[in-house]
Amino acid sequence: MKKLHQALLLLGTALILFQAQALHAEQKNPLPWHLLPRLVQLGENQQAALLDVLKSEQSYGECKESVYDCLILEKPDPTAVRIANFGAYLVSRGVPPRHFGRFIHDRAAFVNQGEVHTFSYEETPSMGNPEAKITLTEFAEFKCPHCLALSPLLKTLVDESNGQVRVFFKHFPLKSNPGSALAAQAAQAAHRQGKFWEMYDRLFSDMNRQGMEDIIGYASELGLDMERFKRDLEDPSLIAIVERDKMEGIRANVRGVPTLFINGKSYPFRNDEVFLKDMINEEAERRGITPPYVEWRYE
Repeated sequence: MKKLHQALLLLGTALILFQAQALHAEQKNPLPWHLLPRLVQLGENQQAALLDVLKSEQSYGECKESVYDCLILEKPDPTAVRIANFGAYLVSRGVPPRHFGRFIHDRAAFVNQGEVHTFSYEETPSMGNPEAKITLTEFAEFKCPHCLALSPLLKTLVDESNGQVRVFFKHFPLKSNPGSALAAQAAQAAHRQGKFWEMYDRLFSDMNRQGMEDIIGYASELGLDMERFKRDLEDPSLIAIVERDKMEGIRANVRGVPTLFINGKSYPFRNDEVFLKDMINEEAERRGITPPYVEWRYE
């Protein structure tokens, strides 16, 4: 009889604990679906698979619990919201949810980079609002097809940022591309007459036509002061600016072109509009300013 009483007591205790755990689970906040439009759009199986990943991966925002637990806080953590939505975007594009954990780790490494690089911007060509809080620094050269492909995207990022993004161009001529240094000097000489981006377009219009005769022709087409342009091409102080940019890139571990930095942090992901807009919006959130790109804003 005593053993039966003990067994019933244990069973009752277990039932009470189970009920308490169930009640605690019920008291947890549900997912903030109104902040997760991209997750809402996934199919049921994709949603479930991604949520499993979010339950197992740690967030890197102010909340350091799993991404899922940071989502169901009374005030959802903005970083977790962004991770979940971007993960849903990748899954919608065919990326298996199980691969998303690696991306979260890489993203955390970008955000928490120990070394934020400082660059010199004196006489550095730029586009965008001089008061912008977010800077993109591009290291590039004029014989690089990938740099040319990135060019319209950078302009889009500036144009659609509502004055919050500024792009700086830093020269990184490669010795393996003969004539690359001369093209950089030509662009910098045009910059001294306010025509950097116009020369930029001419140089990229045909990468096989960047010799001295071509460059002089471009300068003439742009209506530059030709005597000054020719002097500036050989000006040691101008050549020093190109060399300064290259050395700053080397010190910042630039290995090839194009390479981008967001507010001094080396950007490691694809040079893709969606990736860049989302990362720039996250940088804005961390600086306490309104994310510039509406389609990647979650409020």
